[in-house]
Amino acid sequence: MCKGQSRDVASRRQRTYNPPRAIRRHYESKRSLVSHPLAQLAAKHRVRVAGLMSGTSADGVDVAVVDVRGRAVDLLGFRVYPYPPAVRKAVLDLCRPESARLEDICHYNHVLGELFAEAVVALCREEGLPLRSIDLIGSHGQTICHLPQGRRYGRRTIRSTLQIGEPAVIAHRTGITTVADFRPRDMAAGGQGAPLVPYADYLLFRHNRLSRIVQNIGGIANLT
Repeated sequence: MCKGQSRDVASRRQRTYNPPRAIRRHYESKRSLVSHPLAQLAAKHRVRVAGLMSGTSADGVDVAVVDVRGRAVDLLGFRVYPYPPAVRKAVLDLCRPESARLEDICHYNHVLGELFAEAVVALCREEGLPLRSIDLIGSHGQTICHLPQGRRYGRRTIRSTLQIGEPAVIAHRTGITTVADFRPRDMAAGGQGAPLVPYADYLLFRHNRLSRIVQNIGGIANLT
């Protein structure tokens, strides 16, 4: 092929393939937005959500299923499923710089994803709730490192946090849309990524005339 032909072929390729424009058209189309699972959930009057949490004590998986209607919340079931002793020891080792290994972080990210998925399935079975009735899973994950004060990077201070418990595993095992990584967005905006509970405390304990203090006892105590 001569040089002129090569340039002509390249020109045709550029005219027929423009990924950025194609991607913009896809996401700007009303059809793609309406068909997105989260957009469909936002349009529902009632959403049934399974919430997953494991604290820094690494004692197990907390799972709750709630029906959410606007600002009203109905608890349908709650369980704590303890970690196997070997898993708990491994997770605590991951939280210590002297014992954390990159391969173990990668491995237990997926192990905890499996355990979190099993917790949702088990709670639904024990409470007689069809798994297909769950619209959404929210998974906090397992914190193994949290640096709210940040570390220096050049002239900036970068805050960071890391939770494991792979949400892709949870979604694949359950077949349910899964949302995770709640803390990083706040830290990216300059926050500390904690505490996460104030809005839930407002929904559950608000009163028109009384002032209330709610204490969340985790790795440290937080007041709402």
